[in-house]
Amino acid sequence: MESKFKQYIVTDSATLAGRLSILRNKTQLELIDLKDFFGSSDIRDTPQFVNILFYISSETLESEHSKIREQLRMNPLILARFILNADLSYEGYKNTEIEDDLIFGILPEITSDLHLSKTFANGFLHLHMITDQFDLLHKINTAKYEINRLTRIGISLANEKDFDKLLREILYSAREICNADSGSLYLVEQDDIGFVRNLRFKISALSIDTEEFILPINKSSIAGYVAETGKVLNIQDVYDLPEDAEFSFNGNFDILSNYHTKSMLVVPMKGHRGDVVGVLQLINRKRNFNQKLTVDQMKGDEIQPFDDYSAQLVLGVAGQAAVAIQNNYLLREIETLFEGFVTASVNAIEARDPTTSGHSFRVAVLTVGLAETLDRVSFGKYKDTKFSKEQLKEIRYASLLHDFGKVGVREKVLVKAKKLEDLEIGLIDWRFRYLKKDFESKLNLRKVEYLKKHGSVGYSDFEKAIDFEFSEECKRLNSMFQIISQSNEPSILEEANSQFLEEIAKMQYITTEGENLDLISPYEFGFLTIKKGSLDFDERKEIESHVEHTFQFLSKIPWTNDLKMVPTIAHAHHERLNGTGYPRGLSGEDIPVQSRIMTISDIFDALTDQDRPYKKAVPVDRALDILEMEAKENHLDGDLLKVFIESKVWEKLNHQGHIK
Repeated sequence: MESKFKQYIVTDSATLAGRLSILRNKTQLELIDLKDFFGSSDIRDTPQFVNILFYISSETLESEHSKIREQLRMNPLILARFILNADLSYEGYKNTEIEDDLIFGILPEITSDLHLSKTFANGFLHLHMITDQFDLLHKINTAKYEINRLTRIGISLANEKDFDKLLREILYSAREICNADSGSLYLVEQDDIGFVRNLRFKISALSIDTEEFILPINKSSIAGYVAETGKVLNIQDVYDLPEDAEFSFNGNFDILSNYHTKSMLVVPMKGHRGDVVGVLQLINRKRNFNQKLTVDQMKGDEIQPFDDYSAQLVLGVAGQAAVAIQNNYLLREIETLFEGFVTASVNAIEARDPTTSGHSFRVAVLTVGLAETLDRVSFGKYKDTKFSKEQLKEIRYASLLHDFGKVGVREKVLVKAKKLEDLEIGLIDWRFRYLKKDFESKLNLRKVEYLKKHGSVGYSDFEKAIDFEFSEECKRLNSMFQIISQSNEPSILEEANSQFLEEIAKMQYITTEGENLDLISPYEFGFLTIKKGSLDFDERKEIESHVEHTFQFLSKIPWTNDLKMVPTIAHAHHERLNGTGYPRGLSGEDIPVQSRIMTISDIFDALTDQDRPYKKAVPVDRALDILEMEAKENHLDGDLLKVFIESKVWEKLNHQGHIK
């Protein structure tokens, strides 16, 4: 079984060579001790695929797996499988860094030499099939790559919205197209009025912990020279610059990073107006982009100068990169502007009702938190529900603006804490004060009449009786007013109080002008007998109208395609699964899942909010109990609520500083 690929057996067994003598005579393979494998340059430096079968004991696997895995990671041309010398029941490999699909077989010590040889033969056959496939795919992909890479780079840069990813993509694409081993990217910074200030280092291709720093835009440094002049610099050896060069190379980077810079191609990124927006600095052109070089190799012939063709290709990438960066700047400015508009809108809502301060921001945190959690759910109805980054932004804006329609609700209704306003309950209080004074005046008149008729004889006992009568009447009136005060609270109206109110509503009093008036008017009686909350039917409808106001307002905004669902999501956050919600009476799947998520968040925050004067905040456990009752009555989505509870989404409020 001859192979065009090199093949090895790496083992910790001292007897394996003798047991595989037949196989070794028929095939071209080499046995290597595991210790020698870690230092073998013949395997690491080969330009073609290498097939390796590891034959090691379970003890060796468990002690050396990390080191083996690192060698395989650093040498992508090595294709390996493992044959373990262990009992057939052995499963300890599952606790190592070696993937399950790399385990080709398990052979106990008692395995015959013939079976052992056949297993190795099958293992190499398996690897040959894989390497043949890889080799064919490599040739096909190389051909496609040469044709499509410039187009791909342009599309990739145009579509990338994440700025940090965009910069990494620019640098990687430029390195890839000219086989640069490393590189850096700098951006031109401007002040508030558009004047160029300096050049800021953003990223390096090397995996080093380098913070951003700034360079002056002048001819003293290589990157500064290119930013200043807009010219391309193609340097064969940065340590051998011409004597008349205006710029110099700073070798401190090489010293700190254990690197050696030799050839360098530095290209300006110019915008559509010809202005330099950044600089691409590409380092050490090599023959193979995926080749890993040592410092000694970088100092030798492995590093080539960049040719003119490479420079032209990189200039093409740099031009596309500059446009992509400017577009990204513009997009970020628009997003910042819109974010400010949304924040100002939310603040405008909450300025009208300070008692709900922070509600919209907390609902946004909870709603986005639950939506993000669904990405990790592997069970239940929503295991396949995923939201993209754009959809999460859409959900966030809908949550922030879900109550914006409250700007169209009268402030009297919006901030109403009790059934009757303070002035209205105060008028009732004055009526009771009047009744007490009126009754006291009548009793005083009786005292005067007694003195006129009987003198002081027995007056002391008569006065005590009169005072007792006054005290009892005050107690009765105070009790009546206490019932009115209790009924004025937005809590659930007790049946006994409702009956007392009906009796009080039948009572009248006589004014000083002799006019008979109701002790509490039908208007007052109507509000005091509201069964729950502080709003009557008309006021509740006015409050509920805020959802429609929100939808009408949001529908007037020219949302982008990524955000076009914002009005619809906000419109449905008071709908119920059983169709009893408002404003449209939607039910079941007609309610967007984003709205169902927001419903849970909205109710939870309303229950736990500390600042609302018309109700007391409830503890989290009680709030969750109420939500579960709502789910049982098919008002909200029980599957989403389960995820909300199990993942403790509300803890995000504390983590993000939204707990008061």
